[in-house]
Amino acid sequence: MRVAVAMAAAAAPVDAAAPDSGPYQLMMHALVNDLRTLKDVQSIERKIALKREMLDKYRDYIESVLTADKGGQDEVVTTIMVWLLDTLNFSDALVLAEYVLRHGLTLPPKYNRDVPTLLLDEISDAALQKLVPLDAKLLGELTLAQALTEGKDAPDQARAKLHRVMGETLTALAGDLADEDAQRMAAGALQHLNRAKQLDSAVGVVKLIEQLERKIKKAEGSAPPSGGKEGDTPTEPPKDRNPPPQA
Repeated sequence: MRVAVAMAAAAAPVDAAAPDSGPYQLMMHALVNDLRTLKDVQSIERKIALKREMLDKYRDYIESVLTADKGGQDEVVTTIMVWLLDTLNFSDALVLAEYVLRHGLTLPPKYNRDVPTLLLDEISDAALQKLVPLDAKLLGELTLAQALTEGKDAPDQARAKLHRVMGETLTALAGDLADEDAQRMAAGALQHLNRAKQLDSAVGVVKLIEQLERKIKKAEGSAPPSGGKEGDTPTEPPKDRNPPPQA
């Protein structure tokens, strides 16, 4: 980590003062030491495990920043957001991301990305690498990530990956399309997959779209004929049916 970055707390501009400057300096000191420890570790797996252990010391500070809601550039907040993504704690990362995006905080230069791109990349890549299950929890996190990055500038490839993962997650949740809810999920999945293809033709959804279209067509073909729903006007009986016997 650059010396200038390590001294950010002591040299913060007036118009972007770090919230609670005393606690911020203490946390920056801890962060610099932790980053130095991480730099000496070659294993990515070990680095992630260390980040998971280190996160707890920043919890109270992060909660105080969110409660104060003052904004201001804060390298502790942005770094912890990245660590939460690295450790697959998307729910907490997205809470921080909402704060970061709303107040216009930027990532430290070493990440070479803006916040929307980071969110789209990290959550989507984790799902594509099968590091997290394609379940309802992930769908909620993907939906929130989509909402937070809506209208923000980001590479089409990054946004395409998000749509692909949303499509795959909805497909998994739809299962064998046994009911109307599942069929609606499948239809939504198809929309996401087609949007992903529109944004990036190389995103890898062509076979997924073909498979899902066949699945939907099969489900529609095996659906029982509609017999009318409760509240519908009854169908008039055929004219040639024998009338009931008279009393």
